[in-house]
Amino acid sequence: MDTANVESVCNLLSRSKLFVPDEIRSLRQRWQREAKENAADPGRFLKWLVTARYLTEYQADLVGRGRVDRFFLNEYKLLERIGVGAMAGVYKAVHRLGQVVAVKVLPPSKAKDSNCFARFQREARLARRLKHPNIVRTFEVGEDHGLHYLVMEYLEGETLEDAVKRLGKLPPSEAVRLIYQALLGLECLHEEGMVHRDLKPGNLMLVYPNPGGAPLASDSSRIVARATVKILDIGLGRALFDESDAPPGEDANLTADGTILGTIDYMAPEQARDSHAADIRSDVYSLGCTLFHALTGRPPFPDSNAVRKMLRHASEPVPKLTAFNPAVPEGLQQIVEWMMAKDPAQRYPTPQRAAQALQVFLVAGVEESPRESNEQLHAYLNWLETQHGENDIPTPQKKSEPVASPPAPRAGPAEPFVSSDVELVALQPKHATEPRLIRRDAIKIVAGVAGLAATAGAVWLLKRVLGKKPSPAEQP
Repeated sequence: MDTANVESVCNLLSRSKLFVPDEIRSLRQRWQREAKENAADPGRFLKWLVTARYLTEYQADLVGRGRVDRFFLNEYKLLERIGVGAMAGVYKAVHRLGQVVAVKVLPPSKAKDSNCFARFQREARLARRLKHPNIVRTFEVGEDHGLHYLVMEYLEGETLEDAVKRLGKLPPSEAVRLIYQALLGLECLHEEGMVHRDLKPGNLMLVYPNPGGAPLASDSSRIVARATVKILDIGLGRALFDESDAPPGEDANLTADGTILGTIDYMAPEQARDSHAADIRSDVYSLGCTLFHALTGRPPFPDSNAVRKMLRHASEPVPKLTAFNPAVPEGLQQIVEWMMAKDPAQRYPTPQRAAQALQVFLVAGVEESPRESNEQLHAYLNWLETQHGENDIPTPQKKSEPVASPPAPRAGPAEPFVSSDVELVALQPKHATEPRLIRRDAIKIVAGVAGLAATAGAVWLLKRVLGKKPSPAEQP
């Protein structure tokens, strides 16, 4: 404790600009009335300020150590440090208009690196173009006294990885619904010419509609009900903001030639051979692995040895889902196998096509996405517009859209971009042969759908796959 007395704490609070002088005098008077014989104890005073919610623990800790210079980045007041690091990492913050956000601060050492800083600027600019309810939103890029930062949507909830650890496995209807949302978000990336390259349960955030972002109930069959999926770590991943250049662990993101980029448990074979060969179909593979994990409670090819794990992804067939979860309908196995085909040409060529295939497994009466707009957000976005211009900021949804509706493709050229910790590369168009249903597989899928989809939808699918050969535009 660097503060000798309550008077010095008040002086630090004044210098920090967290309170105006009149507010500080009022707080001290109230403290003296309530504390009585302990009124001269600076430590108790700080704890009281936290308990009464005048300060956060992060702010009280800095004041207690005599620090007054780490509370604001321009219009944003820092509330909590979510990540570790001296002045790098991620912070929970609040804009002066009341909008709570997450602020990622670029380490000063990396800001001095011209290549790293150029990458930060370009990836931040591209990330701000992504406007989709299933992708974490990026609001603006800023700089304050040499500190460069990125302002993003603040999310409360849990990752899909945490949910599966807690529940063991998810009911098929809920697992399909969550991966369906992730595919819709991934389609938005694809339309902007982006590839994620590290999709996994830990990079899918489940945001719940109730206050505090907690699951709705203790009933495991509905524990993730109404959760909205948000894809995390798009482009501006952890390594860019970590002060350490070498994250530990076999699944760390590496950038040198010949090294692995991504997480092996969910990595497509072609990505394991060459990270630069990954395209959107590699992301479809990763979401196929993620769906397998959500349904079974384990990755498809677990192994203690990273090399053996990669070989299993490249050579072994997808294990039977029903061996781990008897509730999985048989037809869902075929779709997971198509998502996880060894040859990229045999997978769904786009996330939207994979989402359309899963659509028939969505339970009738899919709930609508929650509205993204509120008064504080509207005021904040209006402020951003005055700072950056109308075409340079995300806009909220005008109305709720059904989760079950795939997004319409956007016209126009897309700027090539890939995420995570490698240099940006151009994506060349690749032609893929879409998976096609044969009579036996069609009957299997329709039979499996009966318990999860409306009868009319199943009959529609059976007619489509057994009747006239569908065109590529009609293919699931």
